[in-house]
Parts: sequence; structure tokens; C-alpha cells
Amino acid sequence: MRKGVMWLMLMVAGTGLFAAPVTLTMLVSGGDVKNPEYVTALALLQKDYPGTKLELSQMNLATGSTMTMDAWLAAGTPPNIYYDNMVRASKYMVPEYALDLTKYIRDLNKYQKSVLAGVTRNGKMLGMPIPAHTQGMCINLDLMKEIGFEVKWDWTTDDFLKMCELVKAKYGTKKYGTMLFGANQSGDYLLHNWFEAFGAHYYMTSNYDTSTIAKTGGAKAYAWYQKLITNGYVDKNAAVLNDDDYALEWSKGNLAAAPFFVSWVGTYQSSALSQKLIDKPFPVMFVPFPRGSGVKKVPGYSMTGSFVVWKSPNEQVNKVAARFVEYFNGAKNQEYLATLGVPPNRTDVAQPNDPLIQQAQKIGNENGIYDCGLIDPRFTERRSLQYPILQKLFTFKMTPEEAIAAYDAALSAVK
Repeated sequence: MRKGVMWLMLMVAGTGLFAAPVTLTMLVSGGDVKNPEYVTALALLQKDYPGTKLELSQMNLATGSTMTMDAWLAAGTPPNIYYDNMVRASKYMVPEYALDLTKYIRDLNKYQKSVLAGVTRNGKMLGMPIPAHTQGMCINLDLMKEIGFEVKWDWTTDDFLKMCELVKAKYGTKKYGTMLFGANQSGDYLLHNWFEAFGAHYYMTSNYDTSTIAKTGGAKAYAWYQKLITNGYVDKNAAVLNDDDYALEWSKGNLAAAPFFVSWVGTYQSSALSQKLIDKPFPVMFVPFPRGSGVKKVPGYSMTGSFVVWKSPNEQVNKVAARFVEYFNGAKNQEYLATLGVPPNRTDVAQPNDPLIQQAQKIGNENGIYDCGLIDPRFTERRSLQYPILQKLFTFKMTPEEAIAAYDAALSAVK
């Protein structure tokens, strides 16, 4: 009997049943514990670790910065799990802070190898990549029909200018070919793809110490911005507009062609309908960015994010936090997210049949994904450098050459 009891105790201890219940703190950029993916992950976790609780906190994204996370760290209260877009999450994917998930996540063999490589540093997996979106140029098909313009999959910047002129001729300043904004850094990834449209690259051969954005032709993209403003193809007040203004104008159907993500379409159109900004959803399609002279293909931007688990001195907490991440990013939740337009990054989950998702995936598959240094821990600091320069560029206080030289130097100065 004594041996039997001891065996049972060992077995129960191995499942975590004798360990004190853990309350996980989680800082997120969006979501709610009532959302299906949270409910699913927590239910699975509580089977392994009964009594586990989850405290969810939303970060302040008014400026698109890491101010909430930094405040938590300054107070000495790091969240057990940080869940955010990679534009901010990469800052914390360093061995001094992040738990190496390699020995904790049990189904790493179910992930696409390329996505795991993006969060691995010197053999340590310092994050868990969430399913990624490929950004494309979202075409308002109703607007295109009204101006009599058909967008081709393989189009050029000259084509884009013709389209903008037709929008201007028909709508004046009520609708625009596209939109620029520079009030702050939030949503800046909606603009960066224009560099690649003109063959300019942030970095070469994954060397994130020195920027190449100037020497590869970044001034061409900045000259393009000024041309769009000068010709009245975008709102002349671009310097003081932000990404919320951008989303609103897109939702109202006022942008003919705009960098966007598939998973945003339904959300923003539903919001516009509820606010009576539109009478019905307008049809869209996704194509690559137009090609500048001499450019054969324009790679897309990958809208990815990551979980980062804090390396707690309490190993039991580490186990529970990592297990939650495993379940949250598991097959069940990725199957659910696929129904919302988010393509999975696991090999055991089927890709969705939604034509818009397939168009976005095709952009990435055929044109590739460009490297803006997103996975480098210094990305977050560098991200805040461009918008003050854009404000001067958009108001013609700097030439394209002056602006790109200043941006290039600022990027490379971050060590």
C-alpha cells in the first residue's frame, strides 16, 4: 500500500497537481480572455495545471511604442507572457529576458522551419511566432469600376500614377489614390513597402548593424512621396495624419489602393457598417505593390508577432507560462484563426480557401518577404526614428536626398 501511495504521489506531482496553482500575468496588444483562442488555451492548460489563472492587461498603443511594457519593467513587475506585434516584441527577445522555449514547447516539429528560425538566437528560441500576414496593396474594386481602371497583378508605378489621376479627376479631394501619414510611428509598416517598390533595401545579408536604405535607392521612395503630395494624389495634410485616419478613410471606401492586411478587411468594414459610414461592404482584391523602373518583383511585408515568456526564477511558473503559449499557438487555435483570415504557420493545419488570403499568400510566395530588420532587438528603437523625418519630407522642409541620408545615418547609429 505504501509503495502504491508513493507511486501515485510521484505520478500526480509529475502532472503538476501538487504544485501551487499559478496566476499568469499577460500583457497583450489586443484580445480578451473571453475570446475563443484564450478560452481554448486556458481550458487545456488547466487540465495540466489545475487552478491556473490568467490576468490579462492591455498595453497602451496610442503612440505605437513599448511604453507600457517598459513601465512594467521599470516597476520590477515583468509579465509572465508578452504577446505583441514583432515591431515591439523583438526588443525583448534577448537571452537576458526571454525564456528559451526549446525544451518547453513539445510540438516544435509541427511548425514551418522558417518561422522558428526568425525567433532563434544562437540556438535559443526566445519567442513563439504567431501566424503571419503578408501585406498587399488592397484594391477597392467599386472605386476602380467607377473610374474605369483595371489593376493588373504585375503593375508599375506609372500604372499607379494613371490610376491616381483618374481618382483625382473624378473625386477631387473627396477620395484619393492612396494615403500617406507621418504623425507618429504607429502603423509605419503600411508605408515601408514603398522602399522595395523602388528597389531600396533596409539591410543586406541580414547585417543589422549598418543600414543600406540610402545607398540602395531609398531617395526614390521619398521622391515618390513628394510626387504624390504635389500632384494631389494623397491628402496634402499627410504630415499630421496618423494610421487611425488611414484606417478610417479606407473603411469609408475613400482610398482606391492602400497597403492593408486581409484579416483587417472584415473587422474594419464591420465597424464602418455599424457606424453607418458605408451602406454595404465594398469588394476588394490584393495585389503586390507596383514596380518602379528596373524592379522585377516587389517583396511583401510580413505582419508577424510573437509571444515572449519572461525567464522567471520560479521554474514552475516558466513551465506553466510556456505551456499556455504552446496551447494558444496550437493546432486548435490556428484552425480557428484560419477562419478569420489568418494563415497558419503550422504544418498540421490546412491553409484556408479564402480567395483574399490566397492572394496575399501568393504575394509572399512569388515575390518573397523583404527584410526590414524586424527580428533584430534594436528594431523597436529604430522604429521611432523615421516619422519626424517624414514630417519634414511631407512638408517639403527636406529634400528626398537629405531625408534618406538622415534616416540612414540614424538607423546605423543605433548599436
